[in-house]
Amino acid sequence: MSVELWVAIIAGTLVLATPLVFAGIGEGFVERAGRINLGIEGMMIMGAFVGVWAGSLGGPLIGLVAGTAVGLLMAAGMNLVVYRLHANEIVVGLGVTMLGLGLSTYFYQLWIPSGETNVTVQTVPRSGFGPLADIPIVGPILFGQSPLVYLAGVLLVAAWAVSRFTRFGLAVQAVGTDPASAALRGVRVQKTGASALLIGGALAGLGGAVITVGTIGSFTPDITAGRGYIVLAIVIMGRSRPVGIALGALLFAFLQSFALLSQSTALTLPSEVYQSIPYLVTLAVLVITSRSQLRRLYRTTRATRAIRPAVETKGEAT
Repeated sequence: MSVELWVAIIAGTLVLATPLVFAGIGEGFVERAGRINLGIEGMMIMGAFVGVWAGSLGGPLIGLVAGTAVGLLMAAGMNLVVYRLHANEIVVGLGVTMLGLGLSTYFYQLWIPSGETNVTVQTVPRSGFGPLADIPIVGPILFGQSPLVYLAGVLLVAAWAVSRFTRFGLAVQAVGTDPASAALRGVRVQKTGASALLIGGALAGLGGAVITVGTIGSFTPDITAGRGYIVLAIVIMGRSRPVGIALGALLFAFLQSFALLSQSTALTLPSEVYQSIPYLVTLAVLVITSRSQLRRLYRTTRATRAIRPAVETKGEAT
């Protein structure tokens, strides 16, 4: 393959990794707090639809804000059902995913009835670094990207700093490690978990909007194509840490970019083979690296659910 093709693959990797990083950072906070959000796929696809719809009315920035808002709203609803109505978190998460997939398709069909031309909206313009973008090889990769790619990098640094140096980050870590001890030390277990889920929902909605308003400029049903589940796998592989999440997102995005662009080369393999490569490799890496992480997350989630009512009362009394 030519150098130009490899440059296109690497540049495409950064674009494809961006929504995964946004959603993954949010899910990282959720899982470090001892919770898990299986509704992330539904939040992402609703963010993708609402982002395009709002972007058609007010531009790409409004679309991104609207996508973030709908993810936040869905996370708030999930918190309400889990904490106030004491429903099972796993079942609620799956229900949120099915709800998001169904509502996005329904609203899309109301907006664009069958037979009408799909709406295309303005996407976020690429950064204007001028001559830097014309530097061979490096320019298109580092200086010819959307501002959202650079924003994802800033978010990674911010998430690392929040996790290490802020009261909220330490509280999230304490709740996820030992919720009973955290409650006895005055940490509000329920409030911390709820706040983490709200962050995760908002960033999942933003990640969905990045797919449409940030890159494609239009919406089609099932446009997220299971990226929410890929985000869950990436977070588990990366042990819920920002650096690990970024590396997992880049791995999947590189394989996806390679699969998309390699179809135009002399490697005459069936298209289904190219499409399956990113998912097969991600599954293999997940199985190899994450058995201990899955066991830890399962134990912590069970402990959090078991002690939630009692320790919350003690924590608030303290």
